[in-house]
Amino acid sequence: MKRLLIPIFLVLSLVLGAQEKDPVLFAEYQENVFRTATNMDPYEYLPGPQTAAPKGYKPFYISHYGRHGSRSNWEGKMYADILEKYNRAHEAGILTAEGEAAREQIAEAVRLHDHMDGRLTRLGQQEHREIAARMYENYKEVFTKGSKKVSAISSMVPRCIISMNAATAKLQSLQKDLDIRWDTGETFQKYISSDHTREARAGIHRIMADYWKQHKPDPAAFCAKVFTDQAKAREIIGSRTEFMQNTFNMATTCPAFELDDRLFRLFSADELYWYAQAIAMNFYLGQCNSVEFGDERMERARPGLVDIVTKADAAIATGEFCADLRYGHDYQVLALASLLGFEGVAERLDASSCVNWPGWRYTPFAANIQLIFYRNKEGNVLVKPLLNEREIRIIGLKGGPYYDWEDYKTYLGLGISYHRN
Repeated sequence: MKRLLIPIFLVLSLVLGAQEKDPVLFAEYQENVFRTATNMDPYEYLPGPQTAAPKGYKPFYISHYGRHGSRSNWEGKMYADILEKYNRAHEAGILTAEGEAAREQIAEAVRLHDHMDGRLTRLGQQEHREIAARMYENYKEVFTKGSKKVSAISSMVPRCIISMNAATAKLQSLQKDLDIRWDTGETFQKYISSDHTREARAGIHRIMADYWKQHKPDPAAFCAKVFTDQAKAREIIGSRTEFMQNTFNMATTCPAFELDDRLFRLFSADELYWYAQAIAMNFYLGQCNSVEFGDERMERARPGLVDIVTKADAAIATGEFCADLRYGHDYQVLALASLLGFEGVAERLDASSCVNWPGWRYTPFAANIQLIFYRNKEGNVLVKPLLNEREIRIIGLKGGPYYDWEDYKTYLGLGISYHRN
């Protein structure tokens, strides 16, 4: 790993410096500025094509992994520090109208946070209720004609447990005879919540430090929007770059609380693009199948893939469960999507080629993987993969969006037998 990274770091600054913005991605950020928050972006239901199943095939089982819904962020010392600086500038009478509006929203976000890090918000619960309702309506046969048994397993983190509760309560309200089994615990964490290593985190930090040498924000222009007296402002805020970064960090916390986009609008479109891409690159390098860190990350996520395949095989063989629902985290969604070969996530990119990776499309709050299984009278099984409720192609596998399950298992290359917990 170290031998690989050294030459990459040496040439990275030259490569990153040559990168230009992707015009499609740039337009997507302008269409909805919340998308620049990337993994802090509330879920958007963006329906795509719904290809009819081949003749004679009916849905009978769903395998699912969903990230928790919209949540509060982590407070640390930042919330008190940034709010104090805006308040001191207010008391000094040097805030512009935009600066005053920013101060009011930061104060409201801090109030709503209420010293509760990572707490699922009302919006986060609603996201999962709506996803569950669409799952039921789109694949009603799974729930009405099968065993009625649904397994729901969550990460031990409260926001995931509450997300699971919101989704399954909605399913139960739509069909009262569902037999839903809920569970969480240490054993399940092994496949619900894996992550990259500390060494990978350090390597990514070095890459991102080089990224910011090439894409520097303009703190002077930013502060001109916020303050009427720049000299006095410098006495209050200290580092303008840090103040600007922390204002962006506060902006990304606001959508989960259903606050407006006023903080985002303090930044230029170019600045928002490069802030967003820094978040996206960080996620791709650490959680997807990147050249630098992907091999190790994929191995750590493999138990999640094993769980998906073995429970699907059990459902095919016995019909005991009509759905396996899992509730966890953004990093696991990305790792599983990479292992599953999902187009847009599983490409093998390196640090120089993932600068324009569109992370917002794949890892918003409540991001979800759904594998919809179909069977005909002869017993042949097809699977249709969905990512965020949209049909997704499998890289390097012929066909689609419906794939032969045995062919797909061969593609996944597990080649092992595993027993259901």
